[in-house]
Amino acid sequence: MRARAGVVVGVAAVMLLAGCVIQADPDDRDRGDGGAANRGGREQVTCAESASITLDGERVEYDVTGDCAEVIVRGNDLDVRMASSTSLRIEGRDNDVESSGDLGAVEIAGDENDVEARTIASIDVQGNGNDLDARNVGSVEISGDDNSVEADNDPQPVRVTGNGNTVERS
Repeated sequence: MRARAGVVVGVAAVMLLAGCVIQADPDDRDRGDGGAANRGGREQVTCAESASITLDGERVEYDVTGDCAEVIVRGNDLDVRMASSTSLRIEGRDNDVESSGDLGAVEIAGDENDVEARTIASIDVQGNGNDLDARNVGSVEISGDDNSVEADNDPQPVRVTGNGNTVERS
């Protein structure tokens, strides 16, 4: 029993040193699936400034605290609430990402995702049907179809290929 507890403490220490700690919501225990976040539920993620985290699964709500260096969203139908990140990459489908702060480079390779932030330094969209909204947006490059970028400023430079894409001032 002591050896097992030591392993658990050791793994937790390694995760903490790596800058990423994931804690299951206590209410998940009532679902009968052992709190497996990748099948739905709510997850708390704490991120250090130099950490890279990957969010995966389906129909999971992630609350990310702290400013991350890199956030990768690989899941589908995720609801992500976060602070700031130097880099955000979305590879999944139908995700909703809301940042209360600033985002650096935002890359979207998936489809039908929504991103809201105070500021986005650069946007690169390769997927289809994505919506991005920010007060301030730097550069925009879109190569998919039916994507929308709205900002309170005029992003520069803007390069758009594909069909049905819009970049407009709100």
